[in-house]
Amino acid sequence: MVIRILLVLSALAFAPALRAQACAEHLFISGYFSNNVAIYDACSGRFLRQLDTAGRIRGAQAVRINPADGLIYVVSEGNDQIQRYRRDAGYTFVDVFAQLAGSLDPTGIAFGRDGRVFVASYGHGIVVELDRNSGQVIGYPLPAGSGFAGADNGMMVSAAGLLYVPGYDSNSVARVNPASGEVSRQFVAPRAAGLRQTRGIVDEGATILVGGEGSGEIYRFDANTGAHVNTLISGLSRPTGLALAADGSLLVLAANRVRRFDRSSGAELGVVALGADGAISGGTFIALVPAPASTGSVPITSGFTGAWVDEGATGQLGMGLEVLADGNIVALVYTFAPAGGQAWIGGVGPISGDHATITMSTIDGPGGRFAPNFDPARVQNTIWGSLTLRFSDCNRGTLEWESQVAGYGSGSMPIERLTLPAGLEC
Repeated sequence: MVIRILLVLSALAFAPALRAQACAEHLFISGYFSNNVAIYDACSGRFLRQLDTAGRIRGAQAVRINPADGLIYVVSEGNDQIQRYRRDAGYTFVDVFAQLAGSLDPTGIAFGRDGRVFVASYGHGIVVELDRNSGQVIGYPLPAGSGFAGADNGMMVSAAGLLYVPGYDSNSVARVNPASGEVSRQFVAPRAAGLRQTRGIVDEGATILVGGEGSGEIYRFDANTGAHVNTLISGLSRPTGLALAADGSLLVLAANRVRRFDRSSGAELGVVALGADGAISGGTFIALVPAPASTGSVPITSGFTGAWVDEGATGQLGMGLEVLADGNIVALVYTFAPAGGQAWIGGVGPISGDHATITMSTIDGPGGRFAPNFDPARVQNTIWGSLTLRFSDCNRGTLEWESQVAGYGSGSMPIERLTLPAGLEC
């Protein structure tokens, strides 16, 4: 217990430097072999949580937000599903939007400006259209044909409304005009400029960036003609996912890490996130998703264990929380007494879904001195009052108190996370 107290107090001294700032975006990384989608803070690269821990996702591929309903669509190739999750604080699972035929092997998903839903089929080398309400297959914007194979997860709809489809096995890019039905199966010719095993594609307007997993390069092609413009980045280890960041840089998933590159020079600007932190194996796709708004309360789980501080980490309060296996939570609060001096308050109480109310006590008396002068016969355990904890997300919450001790009164204050113990996720 003494060690825990010292560690938390030490952390509080450096709280302004350690405290994570709120980031506007979350970074999603899909792991094919690890069957997961890991979520990171897109600013700091800190691993936050898994999207799903119920084992629903098998062979994770593309992840995109559908502008029509605001839901997150996840391609789960291993069980031929398109799953949906809500963009709330808990990333709540909604449903299986589409259960596709077993031979389809879905990889990519993209949404038209008119709300149409397109899914890339690696197994058939085609693109199917799904009914936006039922998830049933209703069309084939890119039907089977010679010259194209292995439709992959980087499929995207450009701002101009054109559908670009990577051909992993044909080492090419197909282009479809959903409005007219026009199809160009070899819009970017096979092995153009050395392209091999086409994966990620992102829209730059007049040009597209295309990743070659087998060639280890990122290429720029003309978005109207398919002609090679330049090779932006070389020497990568099997690049898969690509995403454009808000600052205009390019994020690339390669060698199980996401790195940032300058889109003009191709220069590397640093590592954004490590796949290993989110237990990613066989990374296939990355997506930047607006971080959910912090509203409402979320259930208290073991992931809320850690050190917490008052919002802004001013130093007026620090708190160590530990969620126990029996459904209780331990709270140790380090603050100041009304008349000055330090005050330590602690207790254990039951968790009731999204909140916990804890009876708190203090140990005081003239025997409370530093060892070897501590005298247990001259200290007493005094009921201090109660604390109630609620959390809006994994990193923010509210502490409410009502004290029986003169000077403390009652009230509430916002709190935020300072640390997350290794091995835990929220």
